[in-house]
Amino acid sequence: MVTAATGVSAREDELEAMLERRRSSVRPAAVVMRPDTLGAARLTRYSFSRMMLRRASTDRWLARRTSFQIDAQGRGESIYRLDIGDAMFHFVAFTTTIDESEHTDRVVANRWEITAALAEGELTDDLLELLRSEVPKQEDGRLDSRVLVLTRGNRSVRFFQYLVDALARGEQPEPDEVADAGYIMRSTAFYGNGKCGVRSFEGYSDAHPLNVPFRAQFVAAWLFRELSYDLVEHCARARGGDRAALFDQAWRRYFGLGNATGLGLVPYALHHPRVINAWAGVRELALADVRTYELTAERAAALEWWIRRAHRHFDEGTDDDCHPFTSTRGLAPKAAQIGRAFAAVTHRSLPFDELYRWAADQDVETTELVVSLLIELHEESDEVVDRLLRVDEHPPLDPTLTIGEVRTLLETHFGWLDSVDPEEDACWWLISDNTEEPRRMRRDRLAPDGRDVAIDVANRMVRLRAWLDTESADASIQTVLRQRPEHRFAVERLQQTGVPYGEPRDNVCAVGFLPLQLQRFQLAVYGMDNFKPKSTDWLRVTLFQGAPRLSDMRTDMDDAWVLPQRPSTAERTETA
Repeated sequence: MVTAATGVSAREDELEAMLERRRSSVRPAAVVMRPDTLGAARLTRYSFSRMMLRRASTDRWLARRTSFQIDAQGRGESIYRLDIGDAMFHFVAFTTTIDESEHTDRVVANRWEITAALAEGELTDDLLELLRSEVPKQEDGRLDSRVLVLTRGNRSVRFFQYLVDALARGEQPEPDEVADAGYIMRSTAFYGNGKCGVRSFEGYSDAHPLNVPFRAQFVAAWLFRELSYDLVEHCARARGGDRAALFDQAWRRYFGLGNATGLGLVPYALHHPRVINAWAGVRELALADVRTYELTAERAAALEWWIRRAHRHFDEGTDDDCHPFTSTRGLAPKAAQIGRAFAAVTHRSLPFDELYRWAADQDVETTELVVSLLIELHEESDEVVDRLLRVDEHPPLDPTLTIGEVRTLLETHFGWLDSVDPEEDACWWLISDNTEEPRRMRRDRLAPDGRDVAIDVANRMVRLRAWLDTESADASIQTVLRQRPEHRFAVERLQQTGVPYGEPRDNVCAVGFLPLQLQRFQLAVYGMDNFKPKSTDWLRVTLFQGAPRLSDMRTDMDDAWVLPQRPSTAERTETA
């Protein structure tokens, strides 16, 4: 048991106990939290979107559209109802049209074509009036605890009207016209946890069906995606009349929901080390377990299926510049290479371990693709993973620590600071007055003047270490901090971390810091894919591509929808 003197709560939680038991087999933080490893992460069996859909299947959720008051241009009000046992939820969306010049991928904008909310309980007249009044305002609106999630987004400028026109003519989309994205609408935010007055996550009871981190947000995202299909088909019928077509079997699940993500993910990761530890820890536990599996015909067939599926999915992608990531099509030969490598080790006693060891000697994109594919074989229950994702972010602090004990903590959890240049502090982070978005700023262009956001963890720890070397090892840290309060944040952070995967091993204030790498890790945990960087600071992704629709709810929804195959002309003709 880890004691409070080491900076971790005396209560040994389930995740830390499992990691401790597998200490010799899980990958070390020196590998897992390296920037290039984080920047090659891919969705896995335990990504949030996939876990949500498996839970929907297991618990037999019932979902349906109950109201669709939409005009020929796709403007109006839509309501979707979701029943989970005795609990009832409604996704209420308000749609309009805006000029193409008003479209933006940024979180902050003045207008959106879709604004929506996920609310719990009966959709009473007063609740509906509240949603009609406040949801279109987004951040300027004020909601109450009946609302769980607030979201908004826009139609795809490139794809929405193209799809409407094709269906209106009675035709299906041409595969090459939609090859590089795979979405109809693109969201820009899914607000929860108290934002704008919606319910705080701590306000969910233990028995609440969505009492898993981010589950409510992904329910909202899934219903948002359903709305995108309904709007396209409705607008096509309004334009084409009787000749208009619906999406056929080959296309009806292909499109996902687009998303654009920027610098806001960086402060989140730095502010929530124990959350990041849980996300990485679940993945590493699964990988360690699979590497111990013996080969069976079922396991071999499953991995070979996933490798073939990945190869075809990537091969149908594009060669778009995705620097610093590998392009979608560029991953296809890596998947083929993985298939050959697995075939070469099937006679070994632990072939999955051998495959990983082979991958660890390849480039990082190949390594992490193998990690993702191997985790598909993991046999843990989702209930266990749900528990592991719930973390205590407020462990008690120990004011009796001595300088010597703090030095030991620092060396244990931040020994990698030797690779950080203490003078590399060229940038600082702030919240923009105009947009309320996180931003990086060069110190030589604008001084912080006390307005910086405290996420410069690496540099603060470097300065803490230099100060500790000047103090007596027996002195109380609390006593000494009275004279040097500028180090309080670093000491408190050090005591609260105490977990193996809580700290990305990077300096966010360095000129060379690449936000895309930390962003990609988080997006992969969410279940997003198709990473398309648009600068060093933000990228576009796709969520739920290929996923089951509302009408699929009564069937068993397994994970075979992941990495969907793009419909071919032959498939379209056969379907017709």
